[in-house]
Amino acid sequence: MSKVAMYCGHMFNSDIGNAGDEAAEAVLRERIAQAITGHDVTVGYGPLACGADIMIAEELLRRGHELRVVLPFCEEDFIAESVLCGGADWLPRYHACRDQAAEVYFATPGAYVGDDNQFAYNTRYAMGLAALHAQIDGQETVQLAVVSDKIASLSKTGIAGTNADIALWESLGRKSVRIAAGQVRRELTFPDHEPIGSGTRREIRSILFADYKGFSRLGERELVLFMHHVMGRIGDVLRHHGDHIEFRNTWGDAIYVIIDEPQRAAALALELQDELADLPPGLIPEGDIAGMRIGVHYGPIWVGTDRITGNRLWYGGEVNRTARIEPVTPVGGVYCTDSFAAALLVSDCDNCRFTSVGKQDLAKNYGQVELYRLDRI
Repeated sequence: MSKVAMYCGHMFNSDIGNAGDEAAEAVLRERIAQAITGHDVTVGYGPLACGADIMIAEELLRRGHELRVVLPFCEEDFIAESVLCGGADWLPRYHACRDQAAEVYFATPGAYVGDDNQFAYNTRYAMGLAALHAQIDGQETVQLAVVSDKIASLSKTGIAGTNADIALWESLGRKSVRIAAGQVRRELTFPDHEPIGSGTRREIRSILFADYKGFSRLGERELVLFMHHVMGRIGDVLRHHGDHIEFRNTWGDAIYVIIDEPQRAAALALELQDELADLPPGLIPEGDIAGMRIGVHYGPIWVGTDRITGNRLWYGGEVNRTARIEPVTPVGGVYCTDSFAAALLVSDCDNCRFTSVGKQDLAKNYGQVELYRLDRI
């Protein structure tokens, strides 16, 4: 049976102009080719960093296989951070692979902020996309990883890099195929970055936004019913999940929640809709529909201190993106991003399912994303 691969590997310098490097890369190229052929890999998901990533991509394309590139942040920053660090000779090879890719995904469209969580998030995203592809097409998955005992991870936190990628994949009970890097040269040069502000950090979390369609048409009498039957039930569900709810806020009919784990976020979203399925007639405007619309996402976000209230605050581009999902969600439904669906697959969630609703235009001209309808099995 053909396989869908999530690939990764160490970065290293280009071979051009150095006979020793050329020989080392030729040996590695053959090992990669043998791994692709030997494990019947026909589709590959991963980034295009200098070194192993680009070489695996080149070998997939050389065989007429399907390449799906997954980048952690905007392309300009990725090239500066992960391609040119191994030498300018990688750049045309990067573009050649990117231009032949079946699709290019961006885990986040924003800039690189010097945060290892952006790479760790991209790894989970690529793994989930590979698993999703395999599930839809009835294929198996495998990880191709170029490694060397002599090459240590460059990640300062240990949450990103090839070794972390292998550990995560194998912790999910999936097979990792290690490919020896050999004698490739690793003398990388990275751009300098300003340190992140004091008291602010980045975390990968699930994000939920919800609002009540029909709220603006409620009268003064109905607002009391709304607070009791809608917000009261929501509060009860949130309390049921205890410390898994790391942040909650509300204004008017809007709900904003940060949850620690994707499976917990999925359960929370579906429980909220269950609790709100039998609202009093007074909360449904005559001749109209009313109810909650819930959007869920998963990504790296800032956590710091609100300079006005002094309270903890979770914020960032991924929060803004989630807020634009809820308005395009049908009443009574839960829509999630492909990155949230990927995170559920990576965590082996077995009590919910997601069905693609295709690429949707988000509210307020916030771009187009692949969305899924989330349901309970």
